Amino acid sequence: MFGVKEHQSRPLVEISAGLTTFCAMVYVLAANPAILGQAGASRPALFTATALAAIIGSLSMAFLANLPFAVAPGMGINAIFALVVIKTMGYSWPQAAAAVITAGTIFFFLSLSPLRDKILRDVPKSLQYAVCGGVGLLIAGIGLINSQAIVFIGGLPALGDPHLPGVKLVFIGLLLTAVMLALKFRYAVLAGIILSTLIGLPLGVTQVPAGGLFSLPPSPAELFLAADFSLVSVPDFWAVVLVFLFMAIFDGLAGFLGLFSIMGEKDEARYRHKMGRAFVADSLAMIASGLLGISPNTAYGESGAGVAVGGRTGLTALTCAACFTLALFCAPVFLAIPFAAVAPALAVVGWYMLMPLARIDFKDATESFPAIVALLLIGLSWKISDSLAVAWLVYLLMKAVAGRFRELNVTVCLLGLIFAAKLGYDVLT
Repeated sequence: MFGVKEHQSRPLVEISAGLTTFCAMVYVLAANPAILGQAGASRPALFTATALAAIIGSLSMAFLANLPFAVAPGMGINAIFALVVIKTMGYSWPQAAAAVITAGTIFFFLSLSPLRDKILRDVPKSLQYAVCGGVGLLIAGIGLINSQAIVFIGGLPALGDPHLPGVKLVFIGLLLTAVMLALKFRYAVLAGIILSTLIGLPLGVTQVPAGGLFSLPPSPAELFLAADFSLVSVPDFWAVVLVFLFMAIFDGLAGFLGLFSIMGEKDEARYRHKMGRAFVADSLAMIASGLLGISPNTAYGESGAGVAVGGRTGLTALTCAACFTLALFCAPVFLAIPFAAVAPALAVVGWYMLMPLARIDFKDATESFPAIVALLLIGLSWKISDSLAVAWLVYLLMKAVAGRFRELNVTVCLLGLIFAAKLGYDVLT
């Protein structure tokens, strides 16, 4: 079915790669409910929805694209869903889910059309990198602020009280994770969460599950098919949709290119033609996550761990989906993990997302200054769409003043008009 032999692989290698990928990304079953739970939904329901989203997403990648990439709710965009869209902007949970479904549907049709390649080609790379880095800064901040490792005193940020058990656990987790990253341990994030959770036991932060380690999956009924599309006529709703869509497209592109590159030059050229099908699978997985009532799915960079040990076909993704199915019956284990043990993982995710900033040409002010504006505004304000709008207009202005009109393609100018209209609407209303 997956053409394992034709892809010069073996079933045992593919299965081993799937197990490796699962071990590298299983932390999502603890991290995603912990992050989304900050917005009020029950963690048991979120755990089941997260596992189901990972199963559906990975199966879509396996059977539609025949690629060894696992899919699950993305880190970063989950924090935006819960803490920016719901808690800061005041959207209800069903309204946020509706925005995910809408963005996923648009993403699906873009994936089937030539517009996908045009958008990816025309949007300035410097702004793509800056948005990625800004969201990374936002994510790290969310982890540290919500775990009280950073607090605000008189409106100014300060380190949290290290005598508090939860804050103490965050700093211990950061140190442990940093050591494992320095040692280039492949599963540093997962190991950091596990060790922090265990250390949290004597600190009184981690609570031992009362009913045992295994159980039937908790019901996700409170989240499933609860989307509310009542805000589709409100401009801010489409601003949220645009944020989800922007992140889905460019996170997906960066993820796929990175994963293809891990395969080596020979295999990368052979697999690159599957990019279109990979985007279709990713978009359908995003719609599925919205229907499940949670933040968007995305292909996981941790799939590189499985690719590195030989995964080349959808059998790898299928194996990973099977592992998530078994994990559904281990809810008490994952739900016992405290947010303080997850916060260091968010700092690592933020670090990863800041890496693309190194690709920006800082000698070119028309590229680097708008990028830094986007980075700082997103990371400090937590308002992604407004921050991107300001940075985009700064980019257009600087290119025009410098007389570099040839670098302003139709896509950039059209999006500039949209962003200008949005900012104008916000000022007047």
